[in-house]
Amino acid sequence: MKDFPYRPRKGQLDALKFIKKHAEGIVCLDAPTGFGKTAVVLSALLPLGPVMWAVRTGNEADRPVEELKEINRRLGKNYFGFSFRGKKDMCLLARDIGLKDSESVAYLCRQRREKCPYNNSLEFKPEGPMLYTEILDICKETGSCPYYSQRGLLLHADLVSLNYNYIVHPALGWVIKSVVPFKNFFLVVDEAHNLRYAGNVFSEEITLNTAKNAVREAEKVDNEVAEEVKKIQLQMEELMRAMERRGEKERKINAGEFYTPHLRSMKKLGEEVRRRMLEENKTPRSSIYRLATFLMESMKFEDVKGVVFIARIERENLRIERWDMRCGEILKSRWNEFRGCVFCSGTLRPIKAFAEIAGIERYAGRHFKTELGQSKCIVVKGVSTRGEVLTEKQKRRYGKLIKEFFRVEVNSAIFSASYRIQGELMPFILKAAESTNKKLFVERQGMSGDEGRRILDRFKKMGGVLVATMTGRFAEGADFPGKELEAMLLIGIPFDRMTLKTQLYIDYYMDVHGEEKGWYYAYVIPAMQRACQAMGRALRSAEDKALFILADERYGETVYSRLLPDYVKTESVNFEEAGKKIKDSWLSLSRACG
Repeated sequence: MKDFPYRPRKGQLDALKFIKKHAEGIVCLDAPTGFGKTAVVLSALLPLGPVMWAVRTGNEADRPVEELKEINRRLGKNYFGFSFRGKKDMCLLARDIGLKDSESVAYLCRQRREKCPYNNSLEFKPEGPMLYTEILDICKETGSCPYYSQRGLLLHADLVSLNYNYIVHPALGWVIKSVVPFKNFFLVVDEAHNLRYAGNVFSEEITLNTAKNAVREAEKVDNEVAEEVKKIQLQMEELMRAMERRGEKERKINAGEFYTPHLRSMKKLGEEVRRRMLEENKTPRSSIYRLATFLMESMKFEDVKGVVFIARIERENLRIERWDMRCGEILKSRWNEFRGCVFCSGTLRPIKAFAEIAGIERYAGRHFKTELGQSKCIVVKGVSTRGEVLTEKQKRRYGKLIKEFFRVEVNSAIFSASYRIQGELMPFILKAAESTNKKLFVERQGMSGDEGRRILDRFKKMGGVLVATMTGRFAEGADFPGKELEAMLLIGIPFDRMTLKTQLYIDYYMDVHGEEKGWYYAYVIPAMQRACQAMGRALRSAEDKALFILADERYGETVYSRLLPDYVKTESVNFEEAGKKIKDSWLSLSRACG
C-alpha cells in the first residue's frame, strides 16, 4: 500500500484498512507488542487529516514523531509534527532561576511573563518533524519562549504528540483548544489501557506536615489566619491519635470536617507568601496556599460518587488524599470533541470491558495478530504468592525455581508481582547469581529515571539477569529485541495490594458495573495487563524467541489464562518437574529457532 512505509507484515494492512474505514467514529485496536501500531495508525490517519497522539508520559511523546520522520523519509512526504511539552520542560526563565516543579513554573509564568526576557514567540516555518528538545534548542539560540513558540506550531501540525492530561483535564485541554479546535484532529490514545487512571489528574493530597508548615508561615504574617490554620492542624492531630488508638493505618474520612469559612483568607495569604518568595528568587511554594486550595477544591467533590478521602498514617505523619476513581464518567464526553478516535494497546482485551471503563458507547473493535517469534510458556503448579506474606515453604520452592532458571544461559529477567516479593526472594536470587557467575541488574523502588536508564543500558550492553517488578518502569515501555532478553520468570500475579484504597476501588466498580464485572474490571484485568505488558518485553518480532515461566499456579485458571497474550500457549507442570521442564523447553525452543 502506497501510504505504508515498510514491507507489511501479517495483520498490518488489515489493521490499516480497518482504521481508515472507521476513522470518523471510534476504533478500539488490540494488537501485540511489536505489531508496529504506531506506523500503522499514522499511515491510516495522516492522509485524512491532522492527528493528536496522546501518551501516558512525556518521554513517550517523542516516539510517534520519530516514526513520522521515518514515514517522510521512506515515502517522500512532507508531514510536520512535534512533541508538545508543558511549561516545566519548556520555560527558559525557570531554567535560569532553577525552578523545577510544574506548579512553581506555572506561577512564575503568570507573574513574570510581561517582563520575561524570553517573552516573544518564534514564528518559523518548520522544515520537518521536531522533537521538543529541537524546538527548545532553536528557541535558546534566538532567545524566544519555547512554550509559546510550540503553541504557534500547532497551526502547522499534521501530528502533535502530548500527555494524556491535555485530553483529560479541561484546563490543560484549553491550552490546545484555544489555538486549534479538537474537532480538527483525529485523536489517538496510545497504551489506552492506562486510561483507567484518568481520575488521577483530579486527585491530590496534603499531610500533617503541610498544616504545621502552614502555621509557621502564617505566624510570620497574620496571627488571625495562623489561629485558623492551627485549628486544622489540631483536627488532623486528633484524627491521627484516634486512628492510632484503634490500630488503624488508614481510614475513609469526610473532607467536610476540616472545612472553615476562612479558607479564602488563607488562600489569599498563601498567594502573598508565594509572591514574596518569588521576589526573593526563591521557589514560590506556600504551605498555606496548598492547604487552602486542597480544602477548597475538596469541598466541590465532597458528595461526588467515585471520589473518596482517605487518611493514612505514614512514618509519624498523617497523609490525607483526595482520590478520584472515576474514569468513564470523566471521559465519556471527551471523545465526541474529536473528528474521530483510535484507542490502541497490546493489552486492550477484553475490548468490551475497556470500552465500558473508558466511557465509550459505540465503537468498532478488533484484535489483530502478526508474526512473532516462537515461544514456550510454562505454568508452574504448586507455587503461588497468594496471601500477605510468602510462607517458608513457598520461599524455598521459589528459591529452587530461581536456581533452575539461572541455568538457562541467555539474557534473562525475573519479574516479581511486587517489591515486597522481590525483597523476600532476593537472598535466593543473589545466591543463584553467585553460583552461576551471572551479573545482576536490580530495579529498586523509588529509583530515579536517570538511574533506571543507566541500569537498562548496562543490562543490554553487558548481559545477565534483570530483576524487576511487573509494576515498575521496566515492565512497560522498555524494548528488548533479539538476544537482549530471551527468558523470563514471572513470580506471582501483580494484583493491587488489598488496602482500604483497593477495596474502595473495587466497591466503586461493583456499584457502577455490577458485582461480578466490577471485581473483574477493577482487580483482575489490571493485574493481568501488567503481567502481559511484562511478557511483551521479550517477544518483539518474528526473529525473536522467548521462554516464559509463569511461577504461580493461578495463571492456569481460566479467569486469568484467558487474558494471557494469544502468542503464548501455556503448558502446566508440577513444581517437582519444573526444573527438568525448564531445561527441556529451552533446548526445544533453541532447536526450533536454529
